[in-house]
Amino acid sequence: MPALSFLNPSFLWALPVAAIPLLLHLLSRRRLPEVPFPTTTFLRLLEPREIRRIRLREILLLVLRTLALLLLVLAFARPALTPANSVTHAAAAVALLFDDSQSMAAIDERGRPRLEEAKRRAEAMLESARAGDAIVLGFATRGGEPAVERGDDRVRLRRSFERVEALTRPAKMAATIGSLRRALERSPLRERELYVVSDFQRSNWGSEARVELARAAAAGARVFLSPVTTSNVANHAFEAIDPEVRPGAEGRGLELRARLVNHSDAPSDRIAIRLREGDALVGGGDVSLRAGERRWAAMPIESRRGGAEPAAEPAAEPAAAPAPARFTRLAAEMDADGLSADDEWYAVLGPPRRIRVLRIVEARGTAPPRFAALALDPQGNGASGFSVEQESPAALLTLNKARADVVLLEDVAALSGDAEARLRGFLREGGGVVVALGPHADPGYYSRRLFPGMIDVSLRAAEQAPAGSAFELRARVAGHPILEGLAVGVGTPLSQARLTGIVQGGATTPRAEVIVQTSGGLPVVVAAPRVAVFLSSLADDWGELPFSGAYVPLVRGLVGHAARAESSAPADLVVGTPPRTRLDLAPPGAIRVRGPGGYVSSATVEAEGTGVRAVALDPAPAAGFYEFDAEGEPLATIAVNLDPIESDLAVLPADSMRGGAGTVVVLPTFAALERHLRATRRGEELWLPLLLIAALLLAGELALASSRKLRA
Repeated sequence: MPALSFLNPSFLWALPVAAIPLLLHLLSRRRLPEVPFPTTTFLRLLEPREIRRIRLREILLLVLRTLALLLLVLAFARPALTPANSVTHAAAAVALLFDDSQSMAAIDERGRPRLEEAKRRAEAMLESARAGDAIVLGFATRGGEPAVERGDDRVRLRRSFERVEALTRPAKMAATIGSLRRALERSPLRERELYVVSDFQRSNWGSEARVELARAAAAGARVFLSPVTTSNVANHAFEAIDPEVRPGAEGRGLELRARLVNHSDAPSDRIAIRLREGDALVGGGDVSLRAGERRWAAMPIESRRGGAEPAAEPAAEPAAAPAPARFTRLAAEMDADGLSADDEWYAVLGPPRRIRVLRIVEARGTAPPRFAALALDPQGNGASGFSVEQESPAALLTLNKARADVVLLEDVAALSGDAEARLRGFLREGGGVVVALGPHADPGYYSRRLFPGMIDVSLRAAEQAPAGSAFELRARVAGHPILEGLAVGVGTPLSQARLTGIVQGGATTPRAEVIVQTSGGLPVVVAAPRVAVFLSSLADDWGELPFSGAYVPLVRGLVGHAARAESSAPADLVVGTPPRTRLDLAPPGAIRVRGPGGYVSSATVEAEGTGVRAVALDPAPAAGFYEFDAEGEPLATIAVNLDPIESDLAVLPADSMRGGAGTVVVLPTFAALERHLRATRRGEELWLPLLLIAALLLAGELALASSRKLRA
């Protein structure tokens, strides 16, 4: 049941003023002595009914004046109705979780950063704090123990948010909610509240954060959610850059691969990508992304910086492979959008890489078809970025990583036990394997002997298309590296070429992924880490695929996927984590790490395999390049980037966070938050309605008194 309270109770001492009209009325009723006067003989005597009417008017005037004064006094005392569960009458422990993650810098539907609205709401909460309140402040990117302030120190509380900015790091919602919950549980105050001011970005509110929120509500804290936005903002972003520079198409120049994503329900057309070394523009291109698409895109870069162009080679000599690039630090940038922070990516590049392919074929009386070899290395000199060596299955007995990067088994019936064991060892050493089946391959051998432990694929018998028809190849996974040379989407045909034969099979576990399938759903390309299987023939004995425009990019995509080893650089070199790098030997002196914004940190050295790992003591505060040196001698340079998890600006409906807990309340707008704070901190104030009623009473008293004078 609501309770009535007064915010200015000292004015209640003026309540006796309301008795003034009553005193005046009583004094006017005092009987005076009667004196006879001759001229009054001719005055008309008043009728008893008119006397009663006059007395009734006087009583009404008395009531109106008394009520008007009473309401005026009560209005100055500021009465308020407070709900039964409010904290108006007692000090409370109030925890405030403020989301300062990277997504809060995004522009909302009103054209301003989400952070501005969040700070406005946080300041309103702090202004409503009362003396004796214990304010617990927690920032989402820190996740550690929160800061505790007193409610009566509003200047200090306000300053806590004046310098708050959206940090270039993801939120640690579960950890922050957990620390705030523990702080509330340690408080001696009985009343406990938890306010969450956030954009409720979907990627930050996983199951762990929801569990912590439910635990806070179950512990007795009243939880209030204040979402600063309800709309999804379109955003495209970088997710990675392959540090290996590769020869460009047809061996011309060099190219760099970047993985891009479009977090939008609409396509992004012709996104301009620029590659820079320092202030110099060294490459780039335009990329178009479909709605929700994530894929690798190749962009040309200069193979030589400065100087004259190299002289042309003599006609009799084969073209040489591109010379290594002279730059190693590269910054990629794209057109700004809803979140500008993720429109830039830093990379430390290696030299151009040439993939060495050991092609295993069986001699069957005639020379084996060379379609796959020509697709990889048409000039036979490695200028395309691939060098091909053709051998028989016996060559696998001496296979090692020093000889090849990828083994291509093309229409091989079966391998010996020793060759099979050596191939498995090659895969464990970091090599890649591509298996292309065909009319001579034994599906039973591959399914029962070679594939177990290598790729989870089960094969059955070969199937031929009915006479006069063919299998149509369609992409099943858009944006996969195997298909990066083909502009195809999910369900898009790879080629119009006729494929007449295929080995029936499929992936048996999620660790193997079907990339290409027929229009009837039969798998054609299945991939796992560093392994790819083509369930048809790369020659022309099962159709016209080698003569189609999709053949060369498909073969190169299969081999490139198998050759794609895990980067030696840590995958989680993101802002907010300590920079680190691997060194072959421990340096003799102390290691210092230097980075953007004047960052300087010492580093520790830990043993790691045959080398050591140097780890900075302080986390990286910003994206950019970080240099490791020992006594002035450079050791390594690494690139630190923003965590891509913050790029998806899709938000969760705050109502979905309620679950079954009745103590979780959603305050969707600033007006709703203000009403809530007014009701729970000050109550619903009644001074304005009281003033309006008093004004109406005085207006009625004035009208009633005027009518009496007119009658007189």
